[in-house]
Parts: sequence; structure tokens; C-alpha cells
Amino acid sequence: MARHLLLVLSLFVAGASAQQVDIYRVEAPVANQSESERVAAAKATLGDVILHVAGDSAALQHPLVHQAIAEAPNYLAKFSYSSDKTIVLNYSPLAIQTLLQKAQLIAAGANTAQGITLYVVDVKDFTAFKQVQAYLRTVGVIRSVNLISVEKEVLQFNLMLDGDEQLLKTTLEAGAKLQAVVNDKPQPLTFRWQN
Repeated sequence: MARHLLLVLSLFVAGASAQQVDIYRVEAPVANQSESERVAAAKATLGDVILHVAGDSAALQHPLVHQAIAEAPNYLAKFSYSSDKTIVLNYSPLAIQTLLQKAQLIAAGANTAQGITLYVVDVKDFTAFKQVQAYLRTVGVIRSVNLISVEKEVLQFNLMLDGDEQLLKTTLEAGAKLQAVVNDKPQPLTFRWQN
């Protein structure tokens, strides 16, 4: 059953990177570590980041977004290389949110949103998977829910919050559908599905 669930769920996450920590961080292949390759990688990936933040593919047609993609390196907070052929681009959340506010693609107060990674464990079947997604979309502090990966009975989500991690924890614990997983070691935010 778990193997069948993994196969079905993998259709929902095709193309998503399990290494992605948040929606402002992207890994891209490069031929070398030259400036021209970095610029090309930024231009090729900024549209995907904007799409995740705005949540609407129509945002990519806006003239200000076209201009931003042409000037993509200006929206980077930092970059590094995870290998000779892979660049890690970290975009500035503030710069992208300011751009989308100017283009009137997100609300002016949207710069208070915070991106966070959430793991949900003990998701045993496809029904539970759909219930987890539906439940997360009803939580008021969560602005958007993006499924990043599925591995056995563990789902990884990127969430955009209207608030901070502590408010999310308190809200999820009050709902009784998710139970916080407590561990002695520092770990990502992890909850166990209770339904």
C-alpha cells in the first residue's frame, strides 16, 4: 500500500526538488562557475520563484515581472555552489515581494509573510494525504501550501505564513489534527498526522 501511495503521490510532486528549503532558494545546473552562467541561471529560475510567491501564472506576463527577470541577478540575496556544475541561488524575499506589490500582484501587507518548511509524518495512504493538504489550507495563519516531496509516510511542504513559526505551532497544536514531534536534537518543524 505504501509503495502504491508513493507512486500516486509522486505524480503530484514531479519536478519538485526535495532539496529545496524554501521558495526563495533554487538549485540550477551550470556549465561552469562564470558570471555569465550565474546570470543565465538567475534569469532561468526567477520566474519560477515569482510564480510560487504570487501563486498565479498570469504574474509572469506583467511588464514589471518581465523587466525583473531580465535583471534577475539584482533580486539575489546570495549565491553559492553545491558542486562545480550546480549553483544555489537565494533570492531576496523582500525584493521579490516589493516587486509584486508594485505590480499589484500581491497585497501591500504581504511583506510580512514568512516562508517555512513543514514535515508531516505518519501519512499512511492517499486519503490521509488529501486530508492533510485540505486541512493545511484551512489554517488561517497559512497563506499558501506547496507540496515539495513525498518519501514513504513523510510529506514535506513549503508554507507561506502570515505570522511566525511559533504562531503556526500554536495554531496546529490547537487543531488536534497534527501533533508536534518532539526530539532532543534540533530538527525542522515536524508534526504527526492524527486522523
